Amino acid sequence: KGFKVGIIPQPINDLDYQVCGRPKYFFCISSGLLDSMLANYTPMLKKRENILVPERALQVYTQKIKSFYKGCMTILGGLESNIRRFTHFDYRTNKLRSGILHDTKADLLIFGNERAILTILNRIKITKEAKTDFEKVKDSLDLKTIPGIAYRIKKEEVDQPLLPSFEDCEKNKESFSELTKQIYLNQESSFIEPCGLGFIKHNENTLSLTEEEMDYIYELPFTRELHPKTKNLYELKEHIQKLRNSVIMGRGCWGSCSFCIIPLVQGKQISQRSKESILKEIKNLYQEGQRIISDLTMPTINMYGSKCLLYNVPEKLYSPVVQKTITINKKIQSCNQNCVGCKFRKVNIDLTFLLKDIEKVRRNNPRNIFELRSAIRHDIILEQKDLLKEILKYVTRLKIAPEHTSKNVLKAMNKSNPGTFEEFIYFYKSLNPHSPLVPYFIAAHPGCTKKDMEELKKFCEKYNLKVNLTQIFTPTPGTMSTCMYYTGENPITKEKLYVPRTFREKKDQKNILFSNEDLIDENA
Repeated sequence: KGFKVGIIPQPINDLDYQVCGRPKYFFCISSGLLDSMLANYTPMLKKRENILVPERALQVYTQKIKSFYKGCMTILGGLESNIRRFTHFDYRTNKLRSGILHDTKADLLIFGNERAILTILNRIKITKEAKTDFEKVKDSLDLKTIPGIAYRIKKEEVDQPLLPSFEDCEKNKESFSELTKQIYLNQESSFIEPCGLGFIKHNENTLSLTEEEMDYIYELPFTRELHPKTKNLYELKEHIQKLRNSVIMGRGCWGSCSFCIIPLVQGKQISQRSKESILKEIKNLYQEGQRIISDLTMPTINMYGSKCLLYNVPEKLYSPVVQKTITINKKIQSCNQNCVGCKFRKVNIDLTFLLKDIEKVRRNNPRNIFELRSAIRHDIILEQKDLLKEILKYVTRLKIAPEHTSKNVLKAMNKSNPGTFEEFIYFYKSLNPHSPLVPYFIAAHPGCTKKDMEELKKFCEKYNLKVNLTQIFTPTPGTMSTCMYYTGENPITKEKLYVPRTFREKKDQKNILFSNEDLIDENA
């Protein structure tokens, strides 16, 4: 779009922050693809080694930039800023923290898609003011009209009901529970959150990218390489090898799992590429000499092609991505946000036809290989049985995430009941009796007891399930499960929950699933 971007990866010393000089417009600040506290600490709060992202990275980076480039605009974005943009529980300190924009003192926070940052850039570009000084360009940006951003407002600008304040949430867990409930049930709405002496305005979320926008973005000439100045370049090259020859299908997940941050980061609506765009990329990779396409990726691959019928109000808007007016369907009817099994959720088998077309491309050269490694939702696939038959042609081990088998735990997780998992196991084994299932489980989630884990172990033994992907629940900022962990209740139903809190019990719960020789250690 005509803008130049300088990237400073893993800044550590003062010279790193100054390598690109002062920007023409602003600094974009992100801590990468993982929250910096989760990157630095295990679920047992043991410090990880050789981590090149500092703790509280957004605060560290913003403060450094402000010290070297006084008055220069700073904009937060990425995963950490998305999940910490409201008052949130911080597992490391075991207490609430205010929203990240307040903590960092940055000027703006972008939680929307690419339209938001391009809109800001285009508006700054035409202003005659000093372009890097936020206070001077703020009025010309007309911030209230840009979906997907958060910023400070004055008391006289408050024009809607307020969320519970950070201070109220600190004093009263019921206020934090109410804040979480409001955000969860009104995910596309605008909010105003009081904090200290000020207010943070969170505009309504951006509408999902259209297929045309997604095709445009993912057909750009990405290098598929790490930044050449990455400090642990050689160590990471091996880890990302399979990412270099995988193909992105889309974004978003409407699974509504209580512990998941994907809806906070990518949204619940599916933004997907067209079949033609995906096939074009696969053909290009094969032609460039890639012999293996290792995966098609999106949070849940069998959600490709799914739609919510409540998004039925057409709205025209200008897309700075494809630089023209587009029409997007908007949702105005409220709902309980519980999408799995909802009568308005249309599930289809578009992926079946895509896989068949990929197979035709692959056959052009017998040496070409195509694999699927991404996980599926086993409960949804029961409505897509022909799709599962097609998927199994390209997997060696099918990954699924039932998370648990206890009714009480699954209810707290907002997952399907154990009967659905059993139905899936029988159907899967009828299709592929000799190929192993790879289930993913969570121990010590709010509502989970040792007895629940013992029942899970018996379930796995009954169905001969290999247990090697099990994680202790880590309270991640912004999720329903983390609110349950902090308050001891479900913020939607107000049901009281048992919460495993000691490290000893958390490890014991996980170890129940393993034999003595496989027990986890203190650093797991």
